[in-house]
Formats: sequence, structure tokens, C-alpha cells
Amino acid sequence: MTTKWLVSLLRARQLQEDAAKLDLAVAQRRARSARDRIRYDEQRLESLVAAEAQDSAPAFVAAAVALQAAAATHSASIRMAEHAAAVAVDRTDDLGEAARARRTAEELNERVSAAERRRALLAQQRELDEVAARVAREGRLGS
Repeated sequence: MTTKWLVSLLRARQLQEDAAKLDLAVAQRRARSARDRIRYDEQRLESLVAAEAQDSAPAFVAAAVALQAAAATHSASIRMAEHAAAVAVDRTDDLGEAARARRTAEELNERVSAAERRRALLAQQRELDEVAARVAREGRLGS
């Protein structure tokens, strides 16, 4: 049995695992960025709430609109962070699957290599047995 296809399979599985690691790192970075955005939006919202009431009606309306926009942005940031966290969990699962696939390919490669070594050792042993048998026959014939 040739192991060339096993080497290719093992290399492909390793590349899949490397890609999954990269995807996980990107997803984690996006989740971290989304959490940072939530903190920023929370601080912005708190500062708008803490601001003193405006004296004129137009200023009051502008402050209320800004507060509503900040609240909507904060809500969108929370949804985005939840989505990013879910994607990071999915990428973690993908990495686990890729690692299992690579380990399975490695185990298969090790089994095939061990079987080939056993076959080679058996062939060597047969050769030695044939030589020993021939020497024994020749020794009996010569006596």
C-alpha cells in the first residue's frame, strides 16, 4: 500500500487546522472589538444621560434625539457582540473538528507505517529463513 495519499491527506488536514486557527483568531478579535464598542457606547450613553437638561426647547429635542440615537447604537452594538461571540464559539468548534480530523489522519498514517514496517521485517525474516534453510540443505548434502 502506498502512503503517498496519506501524506497528502495529513498535509491537507494540517492546512485545515491552520485555517481553523486563523478563523478562530479573527473571530475572537472581532468579538473583542465588539465588546470594546459596547463599553464605548455605554460610556457615551451615560455621558448623554448625565448631561444637564437644556434650557431651550430645540436644545432639549436635540439632546433627546442624540440620546435615542446613542441608545439605538448601543443596542446594535450588543447584538453585534452577541453575534460575534456566537461566531467565535462556532470557530472554536470548527477548530476542534479540524484537530480531530488531523489526529485521525496521523493515526492512520502511523498504522499504515507500522504495517509496512511489519511487512518489511517479515520479508527480511523470510529471506533469512531461506538462507538458513539453504545452508542447512547444502550442509547435509555435502556431508
